[in-house]
Amino acid sequence: MINLCEIFCSIQGETTYAGYPCIFIRLAGCNLRCRYCDTTYSYETSFRKSLSDIIDNCLSYHPVKIVT
Repeated sequence: MINLCEIFCSIQGETTYAGYPCIFIRLAGCNLRCRYCDTTYSYETSFRKSLSDIIDNCLSYHPVKIVT
């Protein structure tokens, strides 16, 4: 099982894929506590899923094929 904060579909705002629809998988439980972190809510686990469940979740966003 993988600790997750969220899985969602949005528009990529960075990289060469900027402007394209993208599935974002935000992992949870980071212990680095960087001063510049803008996602401190991801320190705690919101839910857990198996890799196959995460893949199924991503497939539900068809036809989006970019995953971050």
